[in-house]
Parts: sequence; C-alpha cells; structure tokens
Amino acid sequence: MRVVLISKKRISDQSKIPAEILKLISCGHVIEDDRQLSHQWVRHNSQVMVICLSEGEMEARSQEEQASRLARTKDAAQALANRKEDSDHDNYFIQIADQDGKPLELPDGERRALSMAMMLNEKGRACLKRKQYGEALVLLLEADGAFKLCRSEILTAVDNYAVLCLDIVWCYLCLENVSELPDAESRLTMCQDCFRRSYGDNLERLAGIKGDSSRELALYVRLYLLQGILAFYHQQHNLALTLLNKAETTLNSLQVDESKLMQVVSMGFDISEARLCLRATGGNVSNAITKITERRERKKEIIEKEKEKRQKKRLALKLGKTADGQKVNIEVYESLVGMGFPTSAVAASLRQTNNDLHRALELLQEQPELLQLATDPDEDDDDWKGVITDSMIAMVTEVGFQPLIAREALQRYRGNIEKTVQALFACGGILPPRPSKENRPGTSRDNDEVEIELTEEQKKAVEELIKPDIPENEEDYLDLTLDDEAKFIEQYKTMLASLRK
Repeated sequence: MRVVLISKKRISDQSKIPAEILKLISCGHVIEDDRQLSHQWVRHNSQVMVICLSEGEMEARSQEEQASRLARTKDAAQALANRKEDSDHDNYFIQIADQDGKPLELPDGERRALSMAMMLNEKGRACLKRKQYGEALVLLLEADGAFKLCRSEILTAVDNYAVLCLDIVWCYLCLENVSELPDAESRLTMCQDCFRRSYGDNLERLAGIKGDSSRELALYVRLYLLQGILAFYHQQHNLALTLLNKAETTLNSLQVDESKLMQVVSMGFDISEARLCLRATGGNVSNAITKITERRERKKEIIEKEKEKRQKKRLALKLGKTADGQKVNIEVYESLVGMGFPTSAVAASLRQTNNDLHRALELLQEQPELLQLATDPDEDDDDWKGVITDSMIAMVTEVGFQPLIAREALQRYRGNIEKTVQALFACGGILPPRPSKENRPGTSRDNDEVEIELTEEQKKAVEELIKPDIPENEEDYLDLTLDDEAKFIEQYKTMLASLRK
C-alpha cells in the first residue's frame, strides 16, 4: 500500500503538485492508495498515466477544491443510491428507467450499484462537455467500477455501459494518452458488441422501439472515429481510412441547419431536444416540433403514473400489515373507502381479514364495533408513559368488567376511562388481539427496507454536485454537437494522406 503513496510523493516532489490531487491510472483503472498494486492490475513494466485533477480546467478555484469535490461527489452519489423509491423525499431519489423512460424493477443491491454507476457516469459526462477531461476520466473510471458490480446480463442488455466505455476512450483521445491503447481496444470491441445487441445489426431494433435511429447515430460517429484512430496507431492505414470515411459520412448525415435549430429554440424548446428531433425528422422544423411535443407528453404521462405508484407505496406503509404479514391491498382499500366507510375502519378491517374484500365488508357493515380498538393509528399504547392506578381500574370494574381486562383496555386507551368502557361494552368485554408492532400502521417497512436519511452535508453535496449535472432530458447523452469529432476526422485523414505521399 505504501508503494502507491511513495510513488505519488515522488511525482509530487518533481512536479510541485500536491499529491492529494494526483490520480494514477493503469489498464483502465484508477489506482487506489489503500490497496496493493498486485490487486489492481498493475504489473512489472505497466504504464501508468498521471492525472492532475485541475490541470487545464479554469473552472476549478483550486487544486485542493477539486479533489475535495470528487470525494464529496462519490459520497453524495452513494447516499442517493441507497435511497428507496418509497422514500418521503422525492428530491433525493434516483430512478432507473429503460429507453422509453419506464422504471426498471431491480433487486435492491443491483439497483444501488447501478444508481451509483449512472450518477458518476452523468457527472463524468458533464465534465466531458465542459472539456474537463482529467476530472471526467477519473469519474468515468469510478463509474466503471460500480457498473462491474452488476450482473453481466444487465451490462450487455442496455447501452449505458457501452456508452461509458465510449466516453472513457474519448477521454484517452482528448488527453492524448496513447499508452492506454490496449484498454481502448477492448472497450471499443465491447461497445460495438453491446450496440449490436441493443440496437440491432442495422439499428432495426432501435427503430422498432423509438420509431427512428438517427439520434443514436451520433454515438456511431464517435465509435467509427475512435476505431479508425486505433487502427491508425496499429499501422492499419487502409482500415483506418475506411473507418474515418465511415465516421465522416455518418456525421454529414446528422448535420443540422443552424437557422432551423435557432427557429425551434426560439419557440421555447431546449437546444438539446431541438437538435435531436431535427436530426430525427431530417431537418423538418414542423415535424421536429410535433416530435418534441409528443415526447414531452409521453414523459409527463410516465412521471404521473410513477408518482401515483409511489404515493400508493407510501400509503401501504402507513396502513400497516395484515395479521398474516402482508401489506394492506391498496386497490381493495380504495374500493371500500369509495363506498363511504371511514378510512381508519377500512384499514383495520383489511388488517384483521388479511385483505379479504367480502369479509372486510361484512365486518364494516355488521360488526363495526369490533374495529373500534384498531381505528386510531396514533394511539400506540407501547409509547404511552402514563400510570394505570387502582382507582382507574376500580371505576372500570364497577360496571362489570374483569380487573385484568380493565387494565389492558386502559393501557390501550392511554388511561381514558370513558373510551375504555365504551370499547369494552362494544366488544362484549373481550378485547380482540392487536396486530404485532411490526404490522401496525406506519411500521410495515421490512428490515432490509430501512430508509437511510441523508445528512445535511450530503444533501448540500447532492444539490451542488449531483443535481446540476443530471440532465432532465434522458437522451442528453445523444446530443453530441460533433464539432470535435469533425476536427479529429480531418486531423487523422490529413495525417494518413501525408503518410501516402
């Protein structure tokens, strides 16, 4: 473990850059200070790239600030990833959705790993857009580690991990890091295979899901370009030229007229969705506006449905569990409430009858007095600290009830003698059993569902570091201007031409 720290200290002494803001990268992994090199893919004669987190990035006020921001970003992302979707705080919950924006149902452990990976990925991608390539690479490699905690079926079934690999290789190119060519090659191969599975050999699967495939073609521009550059450095010049020409042809098909783009933006639409929809409609302004409007309506509908779903989950938590440990059935609950029965009585009837609609209805209509003891969720006798006196018990026994039953009823009703006597008369002097504490309203969250509250510092980090870089448009990652790609295509085609002379 000291080898990493000693190496960073030597680099720091020679470069006059604080060791705390240096990151060492080898074979596509960030080298951690507290792990042995042999456990981090580093071998004898391995090449190591050194990243200074603030190098060339004017936005950072200081080098130390940027190192601290990276640590806070990881902590905030981890805290958000641990949140449950039935949390009471929508502002601090990350939802994972498919290509249509519909939420994915995943096991908790996998959901947390995927949430962490995707947040770090978005943060890294935002740094890429700001051309902060050093910081972007560190964040993207951290995301890579989180993605690898997920099942391989998930990584290969969707395009998220493939796009991440594409972004990492793009960072290598922009940082002019030729030493990472082996890692770049393996990532591009994986990326191409994943695109083929997700989109189809000729993007036919994508066209079937979304109606067109033009937006994802921007990713292919970058893929062909990077493959061409890789071929160039492998001395495969003919292959390099073929791939660069392919990238250029695809790029030209995606060019958007600037005046049309501004025309759509002037109507109040975001520049990202304007560019994407103009590409999807072949530059037709009217059709692009229609497409944007339809997408917004579809997204709004999905959001409303998910909001309703979360509200029902929270209601189920508040209603408690049935005698056999099930959650109260919200659909049955709403049906009975719709008939005019009190909400507390309906909840109590369903808890006692294990969500049996007919039995619950019979109980509500014919024996409502049996529900009286369970209709006030605020009356938790376990939390009451009052004292049951002999005189209180005597007042209840005077009307004909047994002393032990009188004491238990007084405890349930927090010493309220009038309410105790009324309840005992209603149920014939026999107290019905109460649900166990874990089945009572508001306590039905399972042990593995315990909500982890964010600290104020974590909330501040989320607001400052995570939220600003998570785009509202789920297709923001497809909005590549392709300006830099065009420059690289021209640069490497010129270099190939010079070699042919």
